Amino acid sequence: MSTTTGRETPSYDASNNPAASTDSTQPDLDRSLAHIRLQAERLRDRLNSRVEEDGLVRDQCGSRVLESALLLSLLRKTRTLPTVHDGLTGYLRNARPDGPMDTMIVEAAMGQPGQHDRAVAYLNEFRHHTGARKRLMLSTLLSLTGVMPTDTNTDAHTLHYQGYAAWTELSLCAIKILHGHARAGHAAVSTADRNYLAGRLASASLDQVWEGNALAHLIALHALHACQPDSPLLHNGIAALCRIRNSDGGLPFIAGQEIFVTALAGRALAAARAPQSLLIQMGDRISGLQQRDGGWGYTETTSQTDVDDTAVCIEFLRITDTARYRQVLARAEQYLGAMADPRGGFPTYMPGHQREADMTAGAVMALSASWQDHAPLLDKCVDFLLSAQRGDGTFENSWTRSRSSAIHRVLDALRHVPPASADRSARIAHATLASTRYLAKTQNPDGGWGYHPGKDSDVVSTAHALTVIAYTGDRHALRRGLHYLLAHQNADGGYTSVPDQFGPRPLPFDYPVLADVHVLDAFTQLHYALRTATTAPKQPAPTRPTGSVEEPAPGSAAVP
Repeated sequence: MSTTTGRETPSYDASNNPAASTDSTQPDLDRSLAHIRLQAERLRDRLNSRVEEDGLVRDQCGSRVLESALLLSLLRKTRTLPTVHDGLTGYLRNARPDGPMDTMIVEAAMGQPGQHDRAVAYLNEFRHHTGARKRLMLSTLLSLTGVMPTDTNTDAHTLHYQGYAAWTELSLCAIKILHGHARAGHAAVSTADRNYLAGRLASASLDQVWEGNALAHLIALHALHACQPDSPLLHNGIAALCRIRNSDGGLPFIAGQEIFVTALAGRALAAARAPQSLLIQMGDRISGLQQRDGGWGYTETTSQTDVDDTAVCIEFLRITDTARYRQVLARAEQYLGAMADPRGGFPTYMPGHQREADMTAGAVMALSASWQDHAPLLDKCVDFLLSAQRGDGTFENSWTRSRSSAIHRVLDALRHVPPASADRSARIAHATLASTRYLAKTQNPDGGWGYHPGKDSDVVSTAHALTVIAYTGDRHALRRGLHYLLAHQNADGGYTSVPDQFGPRPLPFDYPVLADVHVLDAFTQLHYALRTATTAPKQPAPTRPTGSVEEPAPGSAAVP
């Protein structure tokens, strides 16, 4: 039985072949085109209905233990809002922890002792390219939620918070204040740090979560309580956070992700032949949210742009109507050019930061339609992607939890590379083979994939894996994976999956609508792969074109 949906999943015999079934919908790849098309159209219509009048697709981020516990701790400090306090307590009491950090936080919030040694071990095991800075943030979060005491050995004067993404800067400034105050009281908090913290918080509207980021806002409010407990910004901030609580009583990580979700959904809808008028409605809204630097952020209320959101917006606008959005696209391409590392590769937020395979793959796909204009950069990016592959065929996960997601995005980018030298073509073929072999080895007995080997199958990881498998010729793995997806469709036509995004890394958060988006993308590409009956397509996969589910026409959006 699926741990995600509770429905029975298909069984397989000792040879890993599907057991006999009387289910007439069990997919046989030679007979499943009509069924895939039907389910894709059903899912497309469901997503169509999610587009609001202003052209955006909105969804509520799922509640998370961390933010809920941070707000609860803040209410306990300020002795305010008892009803909200009780709601947060109820949420945490009933929450299903997602990992060891969640477990420790819930136990601490419920007054259970004994987390300190486990917290130290957890921090010691943490590995990420942000290193000591991220460990300091995690240890601060654990102290604010009562898991462990604040480390008074940290010298606050050595902490610097300039040169990062907006929420990282605010969080680091707050952490500097918190550690300084814990070590030596008010005297250790500089006027400059207090003014920076208050000034950034004051930049948000009174009724809004700062930059849409509840976690950064909460850390900052804890610091504000330490150094300016009577500030109106403290109580205004608490009120803004309470407004985004979910019906389960908990608090989400972010207040919205409508730009990223709309662009990603629009890209999938275009490939699934959504009405052109709907795509234009969405595209006009997305183009109007482009910021002065040419990029996009994840939500309307943030000023922080990034490569990930910008790349997805470029792809969506280009397949919707290149001519209509020509000037917007030109500015966006300039933004990406300015973000690129001279060696090839892209960071997430700031030029000069760590190059990441996932971000680089997105940028390659976004710029691939103008390859000749960016050839020197894109050629270096391809070399970076090929060198970033690990020995087992995987890539660093970056902002996604699922290994198949990172594989999908990188291989999709490599399929966009124009005809190259024999050496590069051989390297791309080798990378593709290594990744598909990894996916073949990690497919679960129920036909799906988990976000890591050994994890229960989930819809999002399976959708990403199937999109890759569709172009490898492994029809047996494809049939099993397709069976898993079809067996896990909800009665309303949608899908439910585990949290797949990270923010901040390595903490997962859930945006439920993205399960529908990724499965629609998978269905469209599966239909295309089966329809063309090829194991090595000569053109990029059809998440970009919008001819129809039945017969995608690479290049531009079709008007029904």
